[in-house]
Amino acid sequence: MNVFTMYLVTGSNLFGQWPSFSSVISQFQNINMCGLKEIPFDVASAELLEANWSYNIFQSDEGFFISGAWYGNENEYKKLLLPEDCEGSGSKDLSITGCDYNLIIISGRHLTLWVIDLENEKNVKKLKFNETPLESSLKKVRRDFGVKRVMKTNNLFVCLTDEGLLYCGIPPILLETSDCVGKICDIQCGYEHFMLLTDAGRVYTWGNGRRLQLGHGDLESLDLPTEVEALAGIKIIKISAGGWHSLALSEHGDLYAWGWNDTGQLGIKNDEKEQGNIKSYALPTVVDIYDDDNEQINLNVTNMACGSRHTALTLEDNTVWTTGNNKYGQLGFPIQNYDTVYYFKKSYQSTCNVELTCGPWCTVLKLKC
Repeated sequence: MNVFTMYLVTGSNLFGQWPSFSSVISQFQNINMCGLKEIPFDVASAELLEANWSYNIFQSDEGFFISGAWYGNENEYKKLLLPEDCEGSGSKDLSITGCDYNLIIISGRHLTLWVIDLENEKNVKKLKFNETPLESSLKKVRRDFGVKRVMKTNNLFVCLTDEGLLYCGIPPILLETSDCVGKICDIQCGYEHFMLLTDAGRVYTWGNGRRLQLGHGDLESLDLPTEVEALAGIKIIKISAGGWHSLALSEHGDLYAWGWNDTGQLGIKNDEKEQGNIKSYALPTVVDIYDDDNEQINLNVTNMACGSRHTALTLEDNTVWTTGNNKYGQLGFPIQNYDTVYYFKKSYQSTCNVELTCGPWCTVLKLKC
């Protein structure tokens, strides 16, 4: 049986990164890339790698594609031209991430990354992973590695290899993670903090903690991954980092949230919010979901994703719930009705399986029917 795939998008479209006539998409819309203009790739068969503030990155069998703002022009839809010395690698052997200032292409096979300046396309820096100061701590010289996940914000960069090695910064430095219990299987980064998850279900955080985003009960900053003790004994299967907030999903479908909560991005309902007082949380706190009649929803959370100051999740009935800042319609509700939502509210009901992604100011659903 053929699987039909489509993207539904809500949120900022200020740079034409989605082919909609509106600069702000305030309710989930089916984005058909073939209908509004000539697009050099088929979005239904492409994979959305990242939804950034001003542009998106897609990957298809033909390579990487950019949509949105690109070198000073908006409404761009074009194939990404790779640096000449990585052309031979092929897109399947490369990983890519980006932010407002630069684009990073990684070849694990060549232990190399290229940093492309988005203000000057001729400014390309080529760096080697095996030139990092901690490389000598490895007992053998690696000729290559597989890249499992790579992420970049304006201030942070992190790369996870298939071997469970973690590199941070540019140039990339091998981070000491020998104290982590289990093999690292996922990483996330916010604007100022990092999270990692091991296959033993343990969560570690580090970076700037000034907005409680590390989950250690204080405002201290940390240089190395430190286990979130409040989650000890709970097997976590998924993590997500927002701008200054963090989420963890347990094997039993319980969602834990902590960090900055200025616009209700944690989605934790309490009476203080009804009075207009917003409380941030220094420790992981269970998030309960309520319907419009204030009745608790007893369904497991199956997935979640963070934007800059909003959060989206899916339940086991394929409903989508959102909370937080709705300045650009990223929650899927009309802006004129909701500028902020302080705890999770149902924004979409799907009859298909839902894959969930958040950009800084948008929410993307990939439906497979």
